[in-house]
Amino acid sequence: MPLRRLLFVVCTASFVPRPATAVHYEVFIDIETEEDLYDLLVTGQISEASFGALLQLHQTRVELNRAGREKLYLLPNIDFTDVDGILAYRDEVGSIHTLGDLVAAGVLERKVADSLRAFVMVRPLEVGKGRADGFVRAQTRWTGRYDRLPPATALQGRIHALGHLDAGAVAALTRNRLSRVRWDPIRGGLSVEPERVRLEAPKAYVEWEDDAWELIAGTYRIGFGQRLTFDVTDQVTPNGAFGDYELRRENELTLRCRRVPGELAASPCPGDRTVRVTPDFAWTNRLTGVAVGSKHLPAGSGWLQTYGWGSYQVHRAQQIEIVDGGRCRDPRRDEDPDCAAPAVYVRGDDPSEPASVTRYASLPRVFAEALAGAHVSYFWQARVHLGVTGYGAIPRWLVDGVELDFQELARRPFGGPFGAVGVDAAYGFRRQDFFAEVARSFDRQANRGGGYGALLRSVTTLATGELDVAARYYGPRFANPYARPVSAPDELDGLRARDEVGLRVRTAMKLRPRLSMWSLADGWRPLSSPHWKGLLATRLDARLAPAWGWATWVEYQTSGRFLWAAKLTYEPVRRLTASCQLQHRLVRAASLFTRVRHDLAAIVNVSTRPIEVLRVRLRARYDFEDVADNHRLAQVLWSHVEAELSIRTRDTLRIRYDLRIFLDKRESTRRRRPNPEHWLWLEYVVRY
Repeated sequence: MPLRRLLFVVCTASFVPRPATAVHYEVFIDIETEEDLYDLLVTGQISEASFGALLQLHQTRVELNRAGREKLYLLPNIDFTDVDGILAYRDEVGSIHTLGDLVAAGVLERKVADSLRAFVMVRPLEVGKGRADGFVRAQTRWTGRYDRLPPATALQGRIHALGHLDAGAVAALTRNRLSRVRWDPIRGGLSVEPERVRLEAPKAYVEWEDDAWELIAGTYRIGFGQRLTFDVTDQVTPNGAFGDYELRRENELTLRCRRVPGELAASPCPGDRTVRVTPDFAWTNRLTGVAVGSKHLPAGSGWLQTYGWGSYQVHRAQQIEIVDGGRCRDPRRDEDPDCAAPAVYVRGDDPSEPASVTRYASLPRVFAEALAGAHVSYFWQARVHLGVTGYGAIPRWLVDGVELDFQELARRPFGGPFGAVGVDAAYGFRRQDFFAEVARSFDRQANRGGGYGALLRSVTTLATGELDVAARYYGPRFANPYARPVSAPDELDGLRARDEVGLRVRTAMKLRPRLSMWSLADGWRPLSSPHWKGLLATRLDARLAPAWGWATWVEYQTSGRFLWAAKLTYEPVRRLTASCQLQHRLVRAASLFTRVRHDLAAIVNVSTRPIEVLRVRLRARYDFEDVADNHRLAQVLWSHVEAELSIRTRDTLRIRYDLRIFLDKRESTRRRRPNPEHWLWLEYVVRY
């Protein structure tokens, strides 16, 4: 096909991340800003799981002089050999002053140390307690005349003071959210107030942490072991708690009107067009309450680590996740009309007037969850420990007049309280580390009552890389919404770590000084099915010359998806980087019968810093899904230009303009407004 040949010629003539050395991220992570992470996700170089972990890591940072072995291992581009080297150097000198200290001591290579700057805080232990530092970040986005006003806006801030005090908070101006959910006994459904502008402050915390103790009040995250019993951190190797002030953004416009007629004679949405508006800034609700931990209590020849936490968090819920529990005691009975999700009516000024019904509703403040948990571990040494973790949770529905419950497809079990208890262990020597965790879940679902899960993991640090092997078993009754271990993308009743047995092998190898390889092989079988499924992926990164790099990666899934991609990068000097990437996907979908769908994508990036205080980035992406039929799926050209200016020594102004054009012939595209899309982004960061 001429188009494919043209894209191939353009991309192979023009580049890839540096070699990967850590096994838990797919590529060498070398970023300066949060936007760089979004670019890695959009271009398919990292997975959603890696993006979530890295975004959280970038926003919270690892304190280099206080972090233990597990927290340091979260950092990209380093393995356990590097982690142990950092710990040994820290014990020898007492305090690390700059990342350059690790380079001068031969602990890390220069390029690896530079890549960590976006993820660490380097605060020498002897810094005076009167010193305070932090940042305030303001963001806003707007997409033109169809958008709601005022534009989507968010404020995020953090301060570190008194040597051990840490505090953070998030506020956002939202425009697209429904509110005040009630039960309408006359209609036999839920009702909500329509969208309007609201100021929300979803997250705030205060934390005190020293070498022995940790105390957090407010919003926080916590997790332990292999993430099988309890984890809300999104991290690969969690061990403890930290304050949560996460903020996310969506890159797709959202429908302005999500309603159908309901009791009205006609639809309340415009019939000749589908108007979309800028999405609000987003966040994920985890825990709100208090967590306290003793990190190092001497006991015998080792030490104890203990944590206790409690939370009372109010949550949103999707309409499809809710059922009227008074009419349906077992939501697994899909054929029973009483077990369908209740309708959601949009209330007007007069509740007796006919009302429309909202679609795909996300309902605020529908239920609260009271949760308490505890963790105790005994450490013989940093790499050898045995721990016990347990928690219990009680959902409480906040809508009066009806007995609501969760549908079977929701993450949380229906029927009331639930929880889990588990044991985890670790044993490490020289270049080998073993990990294991076994957990038992508990719930009140009809004819179930919980089940078992187990995970065994081995990490071998080789002379040229790392080998990570994980074997897993999650029973069909293991319904633990706070489990986030290694698992396949399949879900059973909203949970990935359930009804599955499998083996995953991941490697990151430096084959030669200028050639590295990352690979993944995952095989699993649902316990309820006799058929095995699999995923194979590999990536090669090569430094062709000092200024040129090349990468190619392939991915195959037994579900019928094959991906091939290549990327070429040119970096003649540190101030200029240019790259081009080509992707070709083959998808065999059940709806296409025997026909294989071909998708193409091409991405071009240019980043330059003409002067020290100014950074300019340009990116263009072309996506063509199902090239044989331009009337079925999307064909999109998306480009943006971004300028980042250092106003003062520590302040940054970022301005970005996006242009997105939908080129396909679908009826939905013809009715889409706006098309093309014009996005304007503004961000200002004040550091002190």
